[in-house]
Amino acid sequence: MSRIITIAIFIFVFILGAGFSAINTTPVAINFYLGSMTLPLSVLIVLAIILGSILSASALFLSSLRLRYENRRLNKKLALSEQEINSLRILPVKDSL
Repeated sequence: MSRIITIAIFIFVFILGAGFSAINTTPVAINFYLGSMTLPLSVLIVLAIILGSILSASALFLSSLRLRYENRRLNKKLALSEQEINSLRILPVKDSL
């Protein structure tokens, strides 16, 4: 059922994007430091969305790498602590009299 809903949402967004693209065909000039470029407005917006998605995905990926590293470090520390506790449990208890 969720797959049907996902496909329906995808089709709706696609139709909405196609309509937006058909309406906004006005060329827009983009000036860079080294030159300029003329693109339709809809293409420019789609490129901006794609670039923003790529930048945000890479930022999320880098933060998840940091969290994975910290998780791995804490798991190693936990394993070492558990090993130390188990080795202390094996030692006989001596009474001091």
